[in-house]
Amino acid sequence: MALIDKASLLMVPSTYEAGKLYNVLPSGNRAPDSTDQNSGYDQTRADFTFDRGSNAAATRIGSDGLIKKYRENLLTESNNFSDSDWLPTETSATSGQSGYDGTNDAWKFTPSAVSGPHRIIRTVSGAGNSVITLSVYAKADGYNFIRISENAATGDYATFNLTDGSVESNTGISNTATTTSVGGGWYRCSFSVDGGVSTRFDIYVMESASVQQPWSGNGTDGILIQNAQLESGLVSTDYLDSGATTAKAGVLIDLPRINYDANGENGSLLLEPSRANLVQFSEYFGGWTAAGCSISANYAISPEGIKNAYLLTYASGGSRIYDFNNITGTSLAISVFVKGVSGNGCHLLAYNLTSSSVQGDMTFSGNTFTKASGSYSAKSESVGDGWYRVSIVVSGFTSGDNIGVYLYTDNNSGTTSGSSLLAYGFQAEPNASYVSSYIPNHSATGVVTRAADSCTGGGSAESINSTEGVFFAHIAALFDEGTTADKWIALSDGTSNNSVRVAFSGGANTIRAYINVGGAVQADLVYSVTDVTQYSKIAFKYKVNDFALWVNGTERATDTSGSVYSVNTLNEFAFDNGGGGTGFPGNVKQVAVFNEALSDSELATLTTL
Repeated sequence: MALIDKASLLMVPSTYEAGKLYNVLPSGNRAPDSTDQNSGYDQTRADFTFDRGSNAAATRIGSDGLIKKYRENLLTESNNFSDSDWLPTETSATSGQSGYDGTNDAWKFTPSAVSGPHRIIRTVSGAGNSVITLSVYAKADGYNFIRISENAATGDYATFNLTDGSVESNTGISNTATTTSVGGGWYRCSFSVDGGVSTRFDIYVMESASVQQPWSGNGTDGILIQNAQLESGLVSTDYLDSGATTAKAGVLIDLPRINYDANGENGSLLLEPSRANLVQFSEYFGGWTAAGCSISANYAISPEGIKNAYLLTYASGGSRIYDFNNITGTSLAISVFVKGVSGNGCHLLAYNLTSSSVQGDMTFSGNTFTKASGSYSAKSESVGDGWYRVSIVVSGFTSGDNIGVYLYTDNNSGTTSGSSLLAYGFQAEPNASYVSSYIPNHSATGVVTRAADSCTGGGSAESINSTEGVFFAHIAALFDEGTTADKWIALSDGTSNNSVRVAFSGGANTIRAYINVGGAVQADLVYSVTDVTQYSKIAFKYKVNDFALWVNGTERATDTSGSVYSVNTLNEFAFDNGGGGTGFPGNVKQVAVFNEALSDSELATLTTL
């Protein structure tokens, strides 16, 4: 029998849904289905409850090494153009037409013989003051031109030729109007705008590329359309079909995040504290100020795996983009994804506009970086395909300081011509000591906040032995904060006074094991490692007068005096201190509970990397 089969509770992050993270063991912790298929199993629940509030700002790295986001089609009834949400003007909509996807779900829009604009109108809430992309599938059926617009005649628009897929005009964000051929004369027509206070999604049938209105149809010819979508960001993503409610996908609200590295390996549960991104238009650099450089939207594939990266090209000395709207805080963790194209790289700078002083400056070229002098941290991290996430963590600001973040297209020489780079995903996290996962902010106003991950309520009295056992965790910290914060994982009775804990705690790069019985500490064992951000396998054996901490294959600390609990005291497993406080920010590959004190040879096997 494999050693792990002895576990009474085992969580390997693999099976989850919104609000729930499932354990592998105990195997009988699933309720019977409608056919009573599982009715022979012990129905004791031991799964974790997961919560991130009503928050859609979280991202993760998928098994393909790419950034995954929350996605939403902000339109309801996105392919029901007879619904009352859609308002036709001098046009009729007929369903049951042959679609691009082999269905009969397309609609024919037929302009009437009455002179006027021939369109269907949709008013949308929740998309104002942000970067949005509108898209619809379309095919010529007598008329050859379609226009998509936002905010009616006063808003931006793009016009498309359905005979060849060419873009005839675009007053929205430059370089974002596109058509994608999907076969059979069908095109997905898409363009992006910096939306106003309110947004309308209008689809026009046009007599020609230049005649929007007025004109009269013949009552027979028209265009075919199917599957409209309105979403945040600079590009149209895979279509999400909506009905009475909007359609959602990706990193959903309250979905546990299984995070991988840039190679799509080492999947782990990512748990982070609440963080905010102060940078407005974190991907739309057309909303920033550009000086001495040209910028081009949707130029290349970003770390998201879609074509929404910006190209920044040197034009004159001091070539840069910068932003200082709403960026404040006593300390800032500033980051951006960059990829060199030509020239001498780039540099990232934080500037105190109040005192006219540089707070942090990091030059990046190729796969190396050079940090300017100063008491701040800076680093670069490869995220695949030549992309790096470069960052600086700076402090020394006061609450009233106005702070600018700058990205230069050269190595701060101010004279090097020919430099160009790709950029994506700018972030400025206030009052932060390290950079967290990317938080998209498509808004022109305000701050986007990712709520803290909470993973609690796992375990049961049946799956946790209170009198003896082993608590095992294969974990890594997000950042070594020394003595400033404890990062606990605990077995408990729902209080910190009765808890078995493992943590990164008690000093720089320190692992700690701790048992509290009735509010009295029975054992407190510590061991220093080289780097707590690297994965360690940790096991804490607890038994009356027999406590031991094992780390990475070796017994590191012991205590031979101390009591444990009475039967059935411990009944909960949570990523906190046992009582709901001091959570665990980190990466979790595996956690397990054993209902017996394993032998030294077994503990060595369990914890060997």
